[in-house]
Amino acid sequence: MRRTTSWQSIRFRLSVQYSAVVFGLGGAVLGVVYLALRQWLRSQTMTTVIVTGQRVVLNDGRIVIMPRLEEIEVRAIEYVYNELVLNRVAQFTIIALVVLFLLSIAVGWIMSGRFLKPVEEITTVAREIQASDLSRRIDLDGPDDELTRLANTFDGMLERLDRAFTSQRRFLADTSHDLRTPLAVIRSNVEIVAGDPDAQIADWEKAGGIIKRNAVKMSRMIDDLLAAARLQSGQAQSVTLDLADLVEAKAAEFEPVALEKELVVVSVVNPTLIKGVEVSLDRALSNLLDNAHRAAPTGSTIVVGCGVSEGWAWLGVEDQGPGLPSEAEGARVGLGLSIVTQIAEAHGGALSSFSGKEEGATMVVWIPTEQAGEAPPGVSPFTNV
Repeated sequence: MRRTTSWQSIRFRLSVQYSAVVFGLGGAVLGVVYLALRQWLRSQTMTTVIVTGQRVVLNDGRIVIMPRLEEIEVRAIEYVYNELVLNRVAQFTIIALVVLFLLSIAVGWIMSGRFLKPVEEITTVAREIQASDLSRRIDLDGPDDELTRLANTFDGMLERLDRAFTSQRRFLADTSHDLRTPLAVIRSNVEIVAGDPDAQIADWEKAGGIIKRNAVKMSRMIDDLLAAARLQSGQAQSVTLDLADLVEAKAAEFEPVALEKELVVVSVVNPTLIKGVEVSLDRALSNLLDNAHRAAPTGSTIVVGCGVSEGWAWLGVEDQGPGLPSEAEGARVGLGLSIVTQIAEAHGGALSSFSGKEEGATMVVWIPTEQAGEAPPGVSPFTNV
């Protein structure tokens, strides 16, 4: 990184500009004073007094007998005296301008240093920040001025970047884990059957079934990754849609799958108009239903719904499974929920989870509306429906 010299710094340039303004204004004022004084001195004359009489009364009352002078001689004396006064005033003016220039440079350097100190703090923090550690914050104290707002904006940007990098690292970890598992299953089954010289057709058919199921699973994961990539790249187009239509269609689509475990699917919907990417939200709801399907015990109920709570639109699924894992067990949430998190954040919202009183879990995608507050509600919206 190229190092900035002192004369190239903003502080130096601000000092020079401040000094130039002060010096220019001061010089203009002193110049006007000098010209006004010269004009005034040249307009004053004692010729009439001295020429018309010899008796001159002084300030203390004394009377002085002045010699009679010719008018031209008086004017010469006046001219010489005025020039002496103006020359001395010009000297004082030049000295004052030099002092003013030096003082303006010093004051400008000190004042610009005070004003630019917060900028230097921002620069120091930005220089020390690494992509792997975005926990640093400026936390600038001071009045609510432009620099404080700049520092707060920078802190907010760091907060968003920190969340984004954390989400990306978790997303990559989940992706690598979930993709590695089916690949390992496929490879192990192929190696076992291929390495067995006595393998029968039934063994190959069994291995083929396992490989097919894991290939379908991988295909679904890749579709999820493509959906998240299109959303993040901005290729997906946002439209105005009603989440109630999406929930009802997805609930009807999910019913045949739920019947395999004798699950009951209940939809609770309210008209919920938002602006979002329908394909991505459909993918998010599918992933939440898939998770609920795996967690829900046979014969239980899955509730899927949507609505608006405290200005936030919500799209959620509630099951009666074993509930949410502990913090240690839930460090890896899986690719499905990572995709849902990415979709929620791309819509300006978030994914929240709530545990039931005894059992079960609720997963909710929050999407802000124009009336939304700073953060989504901290309680499950299903408690109010």
